[in-house]
Amino acid sequence: MLHDLALTAPLLILLFAAMFTLVVDPFLKADESARRFWGWFGAAFAGLALVTAALLFKFGPFEMQTPAFAYHLSASRYSLFFVALISMCTLVTHLASPKYMVEQGVSYGEYYALINFAAFGMACMVSAESLISLFISLEIMSMAIYVLVAFKRTSLASVEAGMKYFIMGAVGSALLLYGMAFIYGLSGSTTYVEIARALIKPQANGDFWLGLAMLLTGAAFLFKVAAAPFHMWAPDAYEGAPTPITGFMSSAVKAAGFAALLKFLFAAMAGPAMGELHTALPKIIATVAVFSMTVGNLLALTQKNVKRVLAYSSVAHAGYLLLGCVAWIADPTLAGYQQPTGAVPFYLVGYALASLAAFAALAAVGKNGEELTGEAQLIGMGRRHPYAGAVLALAMISLAGVPPTLGFFGKLQLVRDVLGVEDSKYLPHVVILVLNSVVSAYYYLRVTVYIYMRPEGRMPREYVRETSLDWAMGLTAAGILFIGALPGRAMQLGQSAVESLRTGVSVAHLAYEQLPLGPSQALQVRPPVENPAAQGSTEGQPGDQAAARPVPAREPAAKDAPAGIK
Repeated sequence: MLHDLALTAPLLILLFAAMFTLVVDPFLKADESARRFWGWFGAAFAGLALVTAALLFKFGPFEMQTPAFAYHLSASRYSLFFVALISMCTLVTHLASPKYMVEQGVSYGEYYALINFAAFGMACMVSAESLISLFISLEIMSMAIYVLVAFKRTSLASVEAGMKYFIMGAVGSALLLYGMAFIYGLSGSTTYVEIARALIKPQANGDFWLGLAMLLTGAAFLFKVAAAPFHMWAPDAYEGAPTPITGFMSSAVKAAGFAALLKFLFAAMAGPAMGELHTALPKIIATVAVFSMTVGNLLALTQKNVKRVLAYSSVAHAGYLLLGCVAWIADPTLAGYQQPTGAVPFYLVGYALASLAAFAALAAVGKNGEELTGEAQLIGMGRRHPYAGAVLALAMISLAGVPPTLGFFGKLQLVRDVLGVEDSKYLPHVVILVLNSVVSAYYYLRVTVYIYMRPEGRMPREYVRETSLDWAMGLTAAGILFIGALPGRAMQLGQSAVESLRTGVSVAHLAYEQLPLGPSQALQVRPPVENPAAQGSTEGQPGDQAAARPVPAREPAAKDAPAGIK
């Protein structure tokens, strides 16, 4: 039990911060200083979770993945990498919130508690090892985000956005649950490792039912990461939500969604477990990626509100990331396991920092509850608010992928990885990605033009500096510049994270199979031994010792047979 608690310490820190805020806040005076205190308190505990995850990543007692809590959660360098990223996003969101929420008149302790609950749900998502833990953690995150989007209850736009997001989110959750039900029917289990073992065996109509399950679960994941054609909720939700929460959604929620999706594919659906679908799935994902990036960029061109521009750009970035995911699963020989890449985690870090910086800058220039998010309202921002203007311009340049920013190196690595799949099989998709990046540069740099190159506008001169908000902008800007200057180290960390998924849920497979794991062995199913006495006759015969090894007593041979769907 202590071992489990140690491995999941970052998750428990976030949960404790949320619970403590809910319990103590009613006993504090309802004044402005108390409301600002919770922002610093949440940031401190998010920072503690970040440091704890980083220490476990570096010195943790595991080689690849170590199960915890009866195989429902695990600690690995992959999960800890994303827990650290989520904690960083949570820290910046807490720092960016006090000034904005006080001016909006909705600064309450439960706001900061909900941020921590959402972060806890995301951290559990990326650590999940079963369908049950994945669904529960996703719902913890979603419920908190629904409330946060509608937290400005005096704003009709905020309440409407929260209601739309809730209704469409419920549909997405229903699709995910239906897909999981089909997977359970095919495999007879909810844990990733047992699903992978069961789905290798041929079944009557198995490809049809597995394809239907992947269609439903894939649609649900696409909704969570705001990829087209499941992006309809994003523009209204991004515009109506409190600005710091919009940054939280575009960074942490997207990172958690992609991390959970890729882990699900690697651990339960990779390689032989997918059968013939393994060759079709990368093509489907690549097609959706091209559609998402094209739709997102074209719609962003028509927007004049910066929050809506960034909402549609997040749809485009989801397309870029989906194309990067193709490099993970495209090779039927499991090259994704043999040649791990850190491009997707690295890209998510760059996108998260740029998004958080942009929305922190937008939160800084509001006054008396008025949001200045229209492009015309930003005219003169670079002269009247040079610090916030510089941070917003830097974020836009990084999102556009202008060299030598962090966003440029992220896209470059994605392109290299996709071109390396099966002799540049996806070259046309890469060409479309590059063309979309050129299109996106127009609306990103257009915002920069409004900040610096237009005549004096309506941007108010009065600007009350807030220490926590200055820290939020400074940390994100420093991250963009520092990692952009030295991208190699961050890429190595991302590659180390992906390496921990090289053989799926490696330690779990080792516990069930008791075989040395390699790229070709990770998902092999060994037939049960019918006659234990026959084991002795195989000793000494080369190549047969692994097959003769007995099945663990707690794993009955009958469980190998999937339940099936009649």
